[in-house]
Amino acid sequence: MIVKVLEPPTDAQALLRKAAFQLLLARGDAIDLDSLQAHTGLSSESVSTMVGVLDSAGRIRRNTKGEVVGSCGLSVIPDRHEIELDGRRLWTWCAYDILGIFGALGTSGRALSPSPPHGKTIELHFTQGRPEQSEAVLFRPDEDLISSCENVYEQWCPNSNLFASRELAEQWADQQSLPGRVLELAEASELATEAWIDVV
Repeated sequence: MIVKVLEPPTDAQALLRKAAFQLLLARGDAIDLDSLQAHTGLSSESVSTMVGVLDSAGRIRRNTKGEVVGSCGLSVIPDRHEIELDGRRLWTWCAYDILGIFGALGTSGRALSPSPPHGKTIELHFTQGRPEQSEAVLFRPDEDLISSCENVYEQWCPNSNLFASRELAEQWADQQSLPGRVLELAEASELATEAWIDVV
């Protein structure tokens, strides 16, 4: 079996993902390729090609009409983790996305996140982008694993989750033979905010 190595996004792809994120956040609804073309200044052909590549790599999500419904972890259709940003209901692909999006936006709200292996919901509250006091921790898979994924959404994102305790997170990671780190929410929030700050 040949394993494809997932290449980092090009500058143009990063621009497209950022534009998609911003439009999704502003509209709260699916966006068509014409809107992306207008927002980025890229050619229609380039936008169409890049959206296809990014969707295949799990860095953008499309609906059956070909419209973009998710980018940089933010989704306008139901997905794994639910967030409420200043009263607006949206979703994210992984628990790390939750912390990055809230942190970079500096907004208040809450998140509902299913915790493996049984899907028990962990609820977090945010004030001005920072998680309020909670015993929950984040398991974040090693960044190196992204390069071995063919699809980030399908292969990396499901493994970034919240847990009620460090012990539960470590047990689950051991069972999955999954390399990564268990982070307190404050540290995870700082790292995630830094990762998302250029997106918003």
